[in-house]
Amino acid sequence: MMLLRCLVLFLTLLIGQISGYGSGAPSFTCSTKMPSHGAPAQTSPATDYQITTSSSTYTPGGSITVTITALNGKVFVGYLMVAKDEGTGADLGSFSIISGGKVMCGTTRDQGVTHTSKASKTTESFTWTAPSNANGNIKFEATIVQSYSKYWLNVRSDVVTLATAAVTTKPTTTVPDTTKAATTTSVATDKNTVSTTVLSLKPMTTPSTTTTTTTTQPPATGAVTMDHRCGDTRGCFVNCEGNDCQYVVSWHYRPEYVDFSITRKVTGGGSKWLAIGFSSDPKMGDDDVLHCLSDSAGHVTVARSYNQGTSNQPIANSQEGISSVIGSYNDGVFRCSFRYSQVRPDPDNRVKRQGTSRPMIDLHQHRHLMLGDGPAFGDILAMHKENPLVTAEMVNLQSTDIIGDVARYPLVKVHGCLMILAWIFCTGVGLVFARFYKPVWSNRTILGLKVWFQFHRGLMVTTLVLTLVGFIIIFVEANGYSKISAPIGKGYVASHPILGIIVTVLTVTNPIMALFRPGPKDKNRPIFNWAHWAVGMAAHILGVITICFGVELQKVGAPKYTVYVVIGYIVYHVLMEITLKIYDLFAERQNSARIEHMEMKNGNGATQNGNSFRPEEPKRDPKDSIIKKLLLAFHVAIAFAFTLTLLLLVTQY
Repeated sequence: MMLLRCLVLFLTLLIGQISGYGSGAPSFTCSTKMPSHGAPAQTSPATDYQITTSSSTYTPGGSITVTITALNGKVFVGYLMVAKDEGTGADLGSFSIISGGKVMCGTTRDQGVTHTSKASKTTESFTWTAPSNANGNIKFEATIVQSYSKYWLNVRSDVVTLATAAVTTKPTTTVPDTTKAATTTSVATDKNTVSTTVLSLKPMTTPSTTTTTTTTQPPATGAVTMDHRCGDTRGCFVNCEGNDCQYVVSWHYRPEYVDFSITRKVTGGGSKWLAIGFSSDPKMGDDDVLHCLSDSAGHVTVARSYNQGTSNQPIANSQEGISSVIGSYNDGVFRCSFRYSQVRPDPDNRVKRQGTSRPMIDLHQHRHLMLGDGPAFGDILAMHKENPLVTAEMVNLQSTDIIGDVARYPLVKVHGCLMILAWIFCTGVGLVFARFYKPVWSNRTILGLKVWFQFHRGLMVTTLVLTLVGFIIIFVEANGYSKISAPIGKGYVASHPILGIIVTVLTVTNPIMALFRPGPKDKNRPIFNWAHWAVGMAAHILGVITICFGVELQKVGAPKYTVYVVIGYIVYHVLMEITLKIYDLFAERQNSARIEHMEMKNGNGATQNGNSFRPEEPKRDPKDSIIKKLLLAFHVAIAFAFTLTLLLLVTQY
């Protein structure tokens, strides 16, 4: 038991340290530039570091050298640098390596550059190549890490201007002027109607003078792009690779109200909901929610609700505080923006409810942000297909930080690690001992019992203990039995909890059956043997299938290809059992042939066919061979390799 406690502690500590990235920034920081070190960025100027360029101008398609340098005897251990368009804030160009580092970020995986080791550095240089269609000024921007808990965001170079940039003004006799004609668009909600004024522009033919102006183009249809106001005037919760995003939640704080904007790629048709929740912890339960609801015609409304456990509940005062609603859902992208007017709630009234009403949401408090979506049926929000995304830390809406790190669930990872150890390694090896290695080392014992039995029993008892501890851990994490959200198109994953319970029951049943095992010559012994085998095989098969489903769960956070590693183990294990079975059949056949051709001996010195003989020494079982032992060593090594690979995939992401 002490060994098991140490194992759980080790796994917890291992998972707790995975946010340190000595070999470079992880890909999810491409959009935020924020290290996952659990410490805030330095607020003082980064006077000990500078970013310099080999030229103050650039040409489209041309290259310049960019250098990060530490000053005043300081060093840096890590960095993440990109080139940004001054106008749009988008990442531009591509990097190549000169003296160190590696490229990452963007669809081409070379729009940023980061470190490759945590060794101390004083300078590193790179080549940056401008895109061929570049048309604006740029600046280089970096996060520089001095130590694990000390780093600076937005360390910038001087502006690098476009060498061919020119702005001209010329007169003309016919130009479009405008008159403003206001039209009003009403967005209906279930309690009131919110009016939005839209300005339409009509051309006139009045002589005037034209000047060149720059406007920000709306994102392409079906695309979600980074809001260039993030980190400047807005705080954001995002998942972006360069300028290509899966979701962007932004907010603009004022003491009297907060303007929210939510954009996310979603799948499927029909009515949909998209919501942000405000929670005191990373789990669902008694959370305030602001949700956008799109009907089948594409009309978007916004309302308040709350989470009771893992289900969403409507409230009577659902429209209170909501205004300025604009939204759309088309081409797989749900967009929704609105204003929520906030008033500090009366502390004496926070827990009072009249019917199903709730106090106003207090956005002055720091809370975890949750982002979820799913299908809707009328005004009812159906269960999401994937678990909501939750910020790793509580969010201060008054800040303009860009947040990309999502909450991690260490107990879920510990649970997964224990089950992988139990069902991939311990059971995978323990069952092979019982099925194929009874004749091996047949003349040897360990503590008075056969070698195969001691190994089999030790491994299976370990499986039992690991399974029970993992079962308890996940029940503590989930606060009892809980349904889970399956990824879209993978509804079978929702069966993971039920399968886990079945596997645990089977795991406990087998050792209880063993306590009532009949004697070797008892007439019921064959029935016990078959029952014991059937329960063990069922537990093993279902255990591996449960792991196969489990690694696809969002809270585990394992890479998508992890499931193929589990499938690879299944294929390998089946092939190994087939190989061992074929070898045993071959050995039995060879032994039968030897017996059939052996001369008959009477054991008392008599002769047969005129030849005298002595009794033969007892023969070793033909299955007890060096080849069989080498196959066992190979199997243990491969099972360990699969186990270690899965543990790393589960813990390191």
